Amino acid sequence: MSGFVGHARHEVTVGEELISVEEHLSGLLASLPPPEPIELRLADALGLVLAHDVVSQVTVPAFANAAMDGYAVISRDVRTATVDEPVRLAVDGEVAAGGVDQLPTIRVGRSIRIMTGAPMPPGADAVVPVETTSSLGVDVLVHRAVAPGEHVRAPGEDLQPGQPLLSRGRRLAPADLGVLAAAGVSRVRCIAPPRVVVLSSGDELVPADKEPGPGQVRDVNGPMLAAMVRAAGGVPFSAGIVRDDRKALMYAFDTSLGHADLIVCTGGASAGTRDLLPDVIGALGEVHTAKVAMKPGMPQIRGRIAGCPIIGLPGNPVSAFVSFEVFVRPVIRSLQGRRDVQRPVVVATAAETLRSSPDKRTYLRVRLSRDGSGWIARPTGPQGSHVVSSIARADGLAVIDEDVLEVPAGDRVNVNLLVE
Repeated sequence: MSGFVGHARHEVTVGEELISVEEHLSGLLASLPPPEPIELRLADALGLVLAHDVVSQVTVPAFANAAMDGYAVISRDVRTATVDEPVRLAVDGEVAAGGVDQLPTIRVGRSIRIMTGAPMPPGADAVVPVETTSSLGVDVLVHRAVAPGEHVRAPGEDLQPGQPLLSRGRRLAPADLGVLAAAGVSRVRCIAPPRVVVLSSGDELVPADKEPGPGQVRDVNGPMLAAMVRAAGGVPFSAGIVRDDRKALMYAFDTSLGHADLIVCTGGASAGTRDLLPDVIGALGEVHTAKVAMKPGMPQIRGRIAGCPIIGLPGNPVSAFVSFEVFVRPVIRSLQGRRDVQRPVVVATAAETLRSSPDKRTYLRVRLSRDGSGWIARPTGPQGSHVVSSIARADGLAVIDEDVLEVPAGDRVNVNLLVE
């Protein structure tokens, strides 16, 4: 029996049918399984979220060493040194960074040439930088006094056993990997990037490299959403284009579940006779359909099959794009264990009047520019949900709340950034 039934009313959708953006997003986030950590080499952990606290087990530096090229000295021997009246010291050899079989012991009134990173000779308590010395035959003239410990890296100055290094939940940056390497940590447990299967449904779709026939269009959503998955930190897999056929859709889900932490579908989420996704997802697991108070992107699906979260988005490219930003991107970030699930927001001045729809939160594609110390938001052109070119020109989504019908030119508006 077809579910394509009209309501004989003046409006397509009435306010009582709508749920808020926050309610739908909360339902999606609440349905996510806890992230599973994996152990990785440091080289593979950049950008991932740490799954455990890391505590230093070592002392860094492990030994006192020179912070500069120069001469290891006993500081009291050069306490009277000045530019005009330097202190003359004999030089008893040299210590370089790296392997040292036996360190020479410094004697009163003498010095040892030393390189940056080399271990301090026993008895020496400071390093005179080579720039503040001059040569006199085989001896060195010191033109500046140094204090005890000056230009010396003390043992444990950086890290000590038991010192907390990084906390669980931290997203690993290059400097973090440096700290871990210094502490001798070569492998860490992190939250793995989620594997996200992207599925485009519709008899009218053909791949981008195929010429569309009568009534056909190229699949925009598949390549676009796969790229958005990767940009959000996930690992995309394509299920390709699936026909509007119950068996074909069931087969696509069944063959995707083995390598998916999340499945994102487009098309088949509305009220047409060929919109089969809710029925198919419900037959294989659980499904919830919603009319979300947003434009574009009102019809939404969330579900689960064999524990795998399913998100169904509208088929129009702009609707799919905006829905991904509002719902899918936070889900992917949450599956990574990240706390920064939302895009940064800037406040901009509307360059022209921005109009919204009653009872719906409107997301307008805008281009941002600077004007003095502030931002100016200008629509990228026609805002129809089929106008793909308007997405490519946008670097932000201006957000107009449900209870606002118009933002006059010159007024302020919040803009979700689309660029990092």
